[in-house]
Amino acid sequence: MAAAVVAGILGFAPMAAVSGDGLQSWHDKVEYVLDKPIGVIPDKESLEFATFDVEAHQKHIDNASDAQCVMLSSMSLELQRQHEHMFPYEMLKHLKSLYASQAQTMEYEILRDLFNCKLHDGSKVSEHVLKMIGLIERLASNGTVLPANVSTNLILQSLPSSFENFIVNFNMNNTKVGLPELHNKLKTYESSTAKVKSVLMVSSSAKSSKWKNKQQQKKKASKDANPMELVNSVSKEIDK
Repeated sequence: MAAAVVAGILGFAPMAAVSGDGLQSWHDKVEYVLDKPIGVIPDKESLEFATFDVEAHQKHIDNASDAQCVMLSSMSLELQRQHEHMFPYEMLKHLKSLYASQAQTMEYEILRDLFNCKLHDGSKVSEHVLKMIGLIERLASNGTVLPANVSTNLILQSLPSSFENFIVNFNMNNTKVGLPELHNKLKTYESSTAKVKSVLMVSSSAKSSKWKNKQQQKKKASKDANPMELVNSVSKEIDK
Protein backbone atom coordinates (compact mmCIF):
# COMPACT_ATOMS: atom_id res chain seq x y z
CA MET A 1 0.00 0.00 0.00
CA ALA A 2 2.83 2.42 0.85
CA ALA A 3 4.35 2.07 -2.61
CA ALA A 4 0.96 2.81 -4.18
CA VAL A 5 0.60 5.95 -2.05
CA VAL A 6 4.01 7.22 -3.14
CA ALA A 7 3.19 6.46 -6.77
CA GLY A 8 -0.05 8.42 -6.47
CA ILE A 9 1.61 11.40 -4.79
CA LEU A 10 4.55 11.60 -7.17
CA GLY A 11 2.56 10.69 -10.28
CA PHE A 12 4.72 7.79 -11.38
CA ALA A 13 4.66 4.01 -11.36
CA PRO A 14 8.04 2.98 -9.90
CA MET A 15 7.59 -0.75 -10.52
CA ALA A 16 7.22 -0.10 -14.24
CA ALA A 17 10.99 0.47 -14.36
CA VAL A 18 11.68 -3.04 -13.03
CA SER A 19 10.83 -6.32 -14.73
CA GLY A 20 11.67 -9.99 -14.69
CA ASP A 21 13.08 -11.76 -11.64
CA GLY A 22 13.96 -8.49 -9.91
CA LEU A 23 10.40 -7.19 -9.80
CA GLN A 24 9.23 -8.93 -6.61
CA SER A 25 12.46 -8.28 -4.70
CA TRP A 26 12.35 -4.60 -5.72
CA HIS A 27 8.72 -4.35 -4.56
CA ASP A 28 9.55 -5.98 -1.19
CA LYS A 29 12.51 -3.65 -0.80
CA VAL A 30 10.43 -0.54 -1.40
CA GLU A 31 7.62 -1.72 0.87
CA TYR A 32 9.69 -2.31 3.97
CA VAL A 33 11.94 0.77 3.70
CA LEU A 34 8.80 2.91 3.43
CA ASP A 35 7.10 1.24 6.38
CA LYS A 36 10.04 1.07 8.80
CA PRO A 37 12.49 3.81 9.85
CA ILE A 38 16.19 2.98 10.03
CA GLY A 39 17.01 2.16 13.62
CA VAL A 40 19.86 3.61 15.65
CA ILE A 41 22.80 1.36 16.47
CA PRO A 42 22.96 0.85 20.25
CA ASP A 43 26.06 1.72 22.22
CA LYS A 44 28.63 -1.05 21.93
CA GLU A 45 28.85 -1.24 25.70
CA SER A 46 25.09 -1.74 26.11
CA LEU A 47 23.20 -5.01 26.49
CA GLU A 48 21.09 -4.18 23.40
CA PHE A 49 24.18 -4.21 21.18
CA ALA A 50 24.80 -7.89 21.95
CA THR A 51 21.58 -8.88 20.16
CA PHE A 52 21.61 -6.10 17.56
CA ASP A 53 21.84 -7.35 13.94
CA VAL A 54 24.44 -5.06 12.38
CA GLU A 55 24.26 -6.76 8.96
CA ALA A 56 20.47 -6.35 8.77
CA HIS A 57 20.87 -2.71 9.80
CA GLN A 58 23.38 -2.09 7.01
CA LYS A 59 21.15 -3.90 4.49
CA HIS A 60 18.27 -1.65 5.54
CA ILE A 61 20.44 1.41 4.84
CA ASP A 62 21.51 0.05 1.43
CA ASN A 63 17.94 -0.77 0.38
CA ALA A 64 16.69 2.57 1.64
CA SER A 65 19.37 4.33 -0.40
CA ASP A 66 18.23 2.52 -3.57
CA ALA A 67 14.59 3.47 -2.96
CA GLN A 68 15.65 7.02 -2.09
CA CYS A 69 17.28 7.40 -5.53
CA VAL A 70 14.13 6.20 -7.32
CA MET A 71 11.92 8.55 -5.31
CA LEU A 72 14.17 11.59 -5.72
CA SER A 73 14.53 11.02 -9.48
CA SER A 74 10.75 11.26 -9.81
CA MET A 75 10.43 14.57 -7.95
CA SER A 76 10.58 18.16 -9.11
CA LEU A 77 13.76 20.09 -8.32
CA GLU A 78 12.09 21.85 -5.41
CA LEU A 79 10.91 18.57 -3.87
CA GLN A 80 14.35 17.06 -4.40
CA ARG A 81 15.88 19.94 -2.46
CA GLN A 82 13.46 19.39 0.41
CA HIS A 83 14.00 15.62 0.60
CA GLU A 84 17.59 14.98 -0.47
CA HIS A 85 18.75 14.37 3.12
CA MET A 86 15.81 12.11 4.06
CA PHE A 87 15.48 8.35 3.81
CA PRO A 88 12.29 6.90 2.23
CA TYR A 89 10.39 6.47 5.51
CA GLU A 90 10.89 10.13 6.43
CA MET A 91 10.20 11.18 2.83
CA LEU A 92 6.84 9.41 2.83
CA LYS A 93 5.76 11.01 6.11
CA HIS A 94 6.69 14.45 4.81
CA LEU A 95 5.03 13.91 1.43
CA LYS A 96 1.85 12.72 3.11
CA SER A 97 1.74 15.85 5.22
CA LEU A 98 2.27 18.00 2.10
CA TYR A 99 -0.15 16.25 -0.22
CA ALA A 100 -2.75 14.52 1.97
CA SER A 101 -5.47 17.04 1.08
CA GLN A 102 -4.44 16.96 -2.60
CA ALA A 103 -4.68 13.15 -2.67
CA GLN A 104 -8.12 13.30 -1.07
CA THR A 105 -9.29 15.86 -3.62
CA MET A 106 -7.94 13.72 -6.46
CA GLU A 107 -9.77 10.66 -5.11
CA TYR A 108 -13.02 12.64 -4.87
CA GLU A 109 -12.72 13.91 -8.45
CA ILE A 110 -11.93 10.47 -9.88
CA LEU A 111 -14.85 8.87 -8.02
CA ARG A 112 -17.16 11.66 -9.17
CA ASP A 113 -16.18 11.11 -12.81
CA LEU A 114 -16.53 7.36 -12.38
CA PHE A 115 -20.03 7.51 -10.88
CA ASN A 116 -21.17 10.01 -13.52
CA CYS A 117 -20.10 7.81 -16.46
CA LYS A 118 -23.15 6.82 -18.52
CA LEU A 119 -23.23 5.26 -21.98
CA HIS A 120 -25.84 6.88 -24.22
CA ASP A 121 -27.66 4.96 -26.95
CA GLY A 122 -25.76 5.20 -30.21
CA SER A 123 -22.36 5.65 -28.54
CA LYS A 124 -19.66 2.97 -28.77
CA VAL A 125 -19.36 0.73 -25.72
CA SER A 126 -15.62 0.15 -26.20
CA GLU A 127 -14.61 3.78 -25.75
CA HIS A 128 -16.94 4.10 -22.76
CA VAL A 129 -15.64 1.02 -20.93
CA LEU A 130 -11.99 1.88 -21.60
CA LYS A 131 -12.59 5.31 -20.08
CA MET A 132 -14.07 3.74 -16.94
CA ILE A 133 -11.22 1.22 -16.66
CA GLY A 134 -8.76 4.12 -16.90
CA LEU A 135 -10.51 5.92 -14.02
CA ILE A 136 -10.52 2.74 -11.91
CA GLU A 137 -6.77 2.29 -12.51
CA ARG A 138 -6.09 5.95 -11.64
CA LEU A 139 -8.00 5.45 -8.41
CA ALA A 140 -5.85 2.41 -7.60
CA SER A 141 -2.63 4.33 -8.28
CA ASN A 142 -3.89 6.94 -5.82
CA GLY A 143 -4.12 4.27 -3.12
CA THR A 144 -7.83 3.33 -3.39
CA VAL A 145 -8.32 -0.14 -4.89
CA LEU A 146 -11.94 -1.04 -5.63
CA PRO A 147 -13.00 -4.70 -5.18
CA ALA A 148 -13.34 -6.50 -8.53
CA ASN A 149 -17.11 -6.98 -8.18
CA VAL A 150 -17.61 -3.28 -7.42
CA SER A 151 -15.66 -2.25 -10.52
CA THR A 152 -17.67 -4.67 -12.67
CA ASN A 153 -21.02 -3.49 -11.29
CA LEU A 154 -20.10 0.16 -11.82
CA ILE A 155 -19.50 -0.55 -15.50
CA LEU A 156 -22.68 -2.63 -15.91
CA GLN A 157 -24.82 0.00 -14.18
CA SER A 158 -23.51 2.66 -16.54
CA LEU A 159 -24.98 0.88 -19.59
CA PRO A 160 -28.31 1.80 -21.27
CA SER A 161 -31.39 -0.43 -21.57
CA SER A 162 -30.14 -1.83 -24.89
CA PHE A 163 -27.67 -3.93 -22.83
CA GLU A 164 -30.34 -5.27 -20.47
CA ASN A 165 -30.23 -8.82 -21.86
CA PHE A 166 -26.45 -8.91 -21.50
CA ILE A 167 -26.63 -7.74 -17.87
CA VAL A 168 -29.37 -10.26 -16.96
CA ASN A 169 -27.43 -13.18 -18.48
CA PHE A 170 -24.18 -11.97 -16.92
CA ASN A 171 -25.69 -11.92 -13.42
CA MET A 172 -27.75 -15.12 -13.80
CA ASN A 173 -24.64 -17.05 -14.86
CA ASN A 174 -22.67 -15.48 -11.98
CA THR A 175 -19.96 -14.58 -14.48
CA LYS A 176 -16.55 -13.68 -13.01
CA VAL A 177 -14.21 -11.92 -15.43
CA GLY A 178 -11.55 -9.26 -15.30
CA LEU A 179 -12.23 -5.79 -16.69
CA PRO A 180 -10.39 -6.40 -20.01
CA GLU A 181 -12.48 -9.53 -20.66
CA LEU A 182 -15.68 -7.70 -19.68
CA HIS A 183 -14.73 -5.04 -22.24
CA ASN A 184 -14.33 -7.69 -24.94
CA LYS A 185 -17.64 -9.37 -24.07
CA LEU A 186 -19.51 -6.06 -24.27
CA LYS A 187 -17.92 -5.29 -27.65
CA THR A 188 -19.00 -8.70 -28.96
CA TYR A 189 -22.55 -8.22 -27.67
CA GLU A 190 -22.77 -4.76 -29.24
CA SER A 191 -21.57 -6.14 -32.58
CA SER A 192 -24.03 -9.06 -32.56
CA THR A 193 -27.03 -6.90 -31.66
CA ALA A 194 -26.08 -4.43 -34.40
CA LYS A 195 -26.15 -7.28 -36.95
CA VAL A 196 -29.61 -8.39 -35.74
CA LYS A 197 -30.93 -4.84 -36.06
CA SER A 198 -29.50 -4.61 -39.57
CA VAL A 199 -31.26 -7.85 -40.63
CA LEU A 200 -34.57 -6.66 -39.15
CA MET A 201 -34.28 -3.32 -40.95
CA VAL A 202 -33.63 -5.04 -44.29
CA SER A 203 -36.60 -7.38 -43.73
CA SER A 204 -38.87 -4.48 -42.78
CA SER A 205 -37.72 -2.50 -45.81
CA ALA A 206 -38.46 -5.45 -48.12
CA LYS A 207 -41.98 -5.85 -46.71
CA SER A 208 -42.64 -2.14 -47.08
CA SER A 209 -41.43 -2.23 -50.68
CA LYS A 210 -43.75 -5.16 -51.52
CA TRP A 211 -46.72 -3.34 -49.98
CA LYS A 212 -45.99 -0.19 -52.00
CA ASN A 213 -45.74 -2.22 -55.21
CA LYS A 214 -49.14 -3.80 -54.55
CA GLN A 215 -50.72 -0.41 -53.91
CA GLN A 216 -49.23 0.97 -57.11
CA GLN A 217 -50.55 -2.01 -59.08
CA LYS A 218 -54.05 -1.46 -57.66
CA LYS A 219 -53.97 2.23 -58.61
CA LYS A 220 -52.80 1.37 -62.12
CA ALA A 221 -55.55 -1.23 -62.53
CA SER A 222 -58.10 1.33 -61.38
CA LYS A 223 -56.92 3.87 -63.97
CA ASP A 224 -56.96 1.32 -66.80
CA ALA A 225 -60.53 0.12 -66.07
CA ASN A 226 -63.44 1.02 -68.51
CA PRO A 227 -65.46 4.01 -67.11
CA MET A 228 -68.80 2.27 -67.84
CA GLU A 229 -67.63 -0.81 -65.94
CA LEU A 230 -66.87 1.40 -62.95
CA VAL A 231 -70.36 3.00 -63.15
CA ASN A 232 -72.06 -0.40 -63.37
CA SER A 233 -69.96 -1.65 -60.45
CA VAL A 234 -70.98 1.32 -58.31
CA SER A 235 -74.67 0.88 -59.32
CA LYS A 236 -74.59 -2.76 -58.26
CA GLU A 237 -73.14 -1.79 -54.90
CA ILE A 238 -75.94 0.78 -54.42
CA ASP A 239 -78.68 -1.74 -55.38
CA LYS A 240 -77.38 -4.12 -52.74
